[in-house]
Amino acid sequence: MPETRRHFSRRVNKALDNPELQKALTHAMTGLRARREKAFEGFDFAAGRAELKQRRLANLDRLPELIEQFKQRLEAVGGKVHFAKDAAEARDIIAQICWNAGTQRSDGGRMVVTKVKSMATEEIELNPFLEALGMEVVETDLGERMVQLTHTRPSHLIAPAIHLTKEDAANVFGTEPTVEAIQHHARHSLRQKFIDAAVGISGANMAIAETGTIVLVTNEGNADLTTTLPPVHIALFGIDKVVATLDDAVAMLRMLPRSGTGQLMTSYVNWITGPSRSADIEQSLAIGVHGPREMHCVIIDNGREEMRADPLFRDALTCIRCGACSNACPPFMAVGGHQFGHIYTGPIGLVVTPFHHGLDEVDLSNTLCTQCNACQEICPVDIPLPRQILEHRKKGRKSLRKKAVLGVWQRPELADRLLRAGAPFSGLMPGTPKLARVPYRDRVTPSTVDGEPLTIFASCMVDRVQPQAAVALERIATAAGFKVGFPKDQWCCGLISANAGDFKAGAALHASLAESLGNSKGLIVTPSASCFGAFTIDAPDWGAPARTDLSSRMRDSTRFVLDLLTRNPDLVDADQMSLKVAYHDSCQSLRQLGLKSEPRRLLELAGYEVINIPDIANCCGFGGTFSLEWPRVAGRLAQWKLDAIAKTGCAVVASDNPGCLMHIEAAARQRHIELRVAHVLELVAEHLA
Repeated sequence: MPETRRHFSRRVNKALDNPELQKALTHAMTGLRARREKAFEGFDFAAGRAELKQRRLANLDRLPELIEQFKQRLEAVGGKVHFAKDAAEARDIIAQICWNAGTQRSDGGRMVVTKVKSMATEEIELNPFLEALGMEVVETDLGERMVQLTHTRPSHLIAPAIHLTKEDAANVFGTEPTVEAIQHHARHSLRQKFIDAAVGISGANMAIAETGTIVLVTNEGNADLTTTLPPVHIALFGIDKVVATLDDAVAMLRMLPRSGTGQLMTSYVNWITGPSRSADIEQSLAIGVHGPREMHCVIIDNGREEMRADPLFRDALTCIRCGACSNACPPFMAVGGHQFGHIYTGPIGLVVTPFHHGLDEVDLSNTLCTQCNACQEICPVDIPLPRQILEHRKKGRKSLRKKAVLGVWQRPELADRLLRAGAPFSGLMPGTPKLARVPYRDRVTPSTVDGEPLTIFASCMVDRVQPQAAVALERIATAAGFKVGFPKDQWCCGLISANAGDFKAGAALHASLAESLGNSKGLIVTPSASCFGAFTIDAPDWGAPARTDLSSRMRDSTRFVLDLLTRNPDLVDADQMSLKVAYHDSCQSLRQLGLKSEPRRLLELAGYEVINIPDIANCCGFGGTFSLEWPRVAGRLAQWKLDAIAKTGCAVVASDNPGCLMHIEAAARQRHIELRVAHVLELVAEHLA
C-alpha cells in the first residue's frame, strides 16, 4: 500500500530532529559542492556540458543499434549478454548465473557473492533476493557495507552512507572512530570474502559499443578485487549506460568525477573487456594468471524504453549518475535521501522512480521539491529536472491544506474577501506572514503625468503582502515621466497553482490575468521576478495559450529600473550616506532569468554598498505552497538563510522576489531578529532625487 502522508511527515520530522543526521548532511553537502567548484576552476563547464549532452542524446537516438553492437563485440571476446525487460527478469537471470557458478563452497559454507557499489542492483532489490536463495551477499564498498550492516538503503547515488558520521561508522564496525581504524577493519573483515567469492557483481558507469568494454569509476580498490578474483563476473546496468565510442566514454569521464566528488579523476577507472582469456585455463592458473573465466552483462530496461519514447522525460536518460543534483538541492540537505526519493534519491530520483517503481513510491517525496532550479543549474547534462518533477507532481496526491489554498486562489472574489478579513490577524502566529491591511489596489490613484504609458502588474503577492514594492515602482516610473496605470481586475499569474501540480488551474489563472492586461498600454512592469518568468516563459507548459502581444511588452522591474538609472543617473541621489545591504538571490531570478549582476548594479547606482550572502543552502525555503505544506523544512532553510545574512553584518536584506522577502521577514520575526527586509525597488525609491 502507498505510504500515508502522516507516516511520511513523521519521517521528515524525525530527520529534522536528528542532530547527528543534520550534522552529517550539512557537512557532506557543503563539502561536495565546494570540491566541485574547485574541480571546475579553469574548466569550461558550459562547453563540457553542451558536448556531453549532444553525445548522450546522439547515443539515445541509436540505442537499439548500439546495444546490439555491444553484444556482438563482447561475445566476440568470450563474454555473454543477457537482456531483462524488468527487475524480476533481471533477478532471475542473475540468480541462475550464480547457481551455475556453484551453490556451495568446498567447506560446506554458503556460496559467497561479493558486490561493487551498484544502484542498478539496488533498483532491482537484488541482495534480499539472492539471500533468500541461501547465498551470502557481501557489499565491499565501505559505504555500502555500512548500509548493508545497518539494514537500510543508500541515501545518495554516489555516497550511500552520507547520512552517517565517522562515529556512526565506528559503531557499525566496532572500531575506534578514526579513518585508519575503520579502513583497517574493512580490509581485515573483507579480505577472505574476496578470496572465497564464487561470483563478483558490479554495475557499469558506461558500456562502450565499439569495443564491448564496460567502465567502472570508483575510489576504492574493492572493484578490482570483485571483478578479478571470483571465477564469474556479472555486470548489471541499464540500457542508458550504452555509449557508442571510447570518445563518448572520455567525454563522460571529464565531467563525472568533477561533478560527483570534486575530483579531476577518481582513484580507479576500470576498463573491462570480456573474461580473462587463455588457450589453456589450467596453465594460466598454474603460472598465477587470475581473472574471471566468465563475464556476463545483464542489460535491463525496467521502464527506460518508456522514458526514451517520452519527449519530456527522454532527457533523464542522459543522466550520468553523478549525484550533483542532490548535492545542490536545499531540501535534500535538510531531510536526506531516505526521505527525498525511494531507491534513486535526489531530484533525479523523483524523475526516474515512477518509471522503475511506480508514482506512488515518490509522489509524497515529490512535494519536498521547492522548484528552486538548483538541480538543473548544476547538472552536467542540463536535464530539465524541475519541469520533469512538476509533470509527475500533476498526477500525485495533494494534501487537503494545499487543495484548500488552491481552491481559494482560483476564485479571486473569495480570495479578496478572505485576505481582507484575515489581514488584521495575520502574522500573530510564529513564522506566519503579515498581510497588508491596505492592498496596493486600494492605494492606486490616477496618474497626473502626461507621459508614455506604463502598466503595473503587481502580482497577488505584492498586492496583498508587499504593496510598498508596487508603490516604489509607481514612484520611480512617475519620476521618470511615465503615466502609470493599474488594471484593478488583475489577480494571479498562475504560478502558485502550477508549482503545486495543478497545470489546469495555472493556465486558467494565466488566461484571466492576460484578459485583465489585454487593454493596457505601453510596457507592463512587475516587481515579482518569478511572476515575470511564469508569464513569459512557463505558461505554455501549463497549456495556456501564448500571449506574445503581452509577454513582449512585459519587463521585470530590476532590468527596467536599471535601464532607467543607466540612461538617467540623475533620477537618484547616489551621494546620500551609503548603507550596506545584503542581497538575496531568489531562485527564479538567478536561475531562470539570469539576474545576478543586475540587482547589485541597480543598488550600487542608487548609492548602496552590496554585500553578498555566504549561503549554504542557496534557497530561503519559500517555494510557494511548499512553505505551507512543509513549514518545518521551509523553516530550516530560512534559518540557514538568516545565519548567512548574520555573517554579513548587515541590518538590511534586499531581493526582487516578494515570496522570498515575505518568508525571510516572517522567519526573522519568529526568531526576534532585528532585520529590515526590503524589495530592491523600495531602497531605490528612498534615494530618488
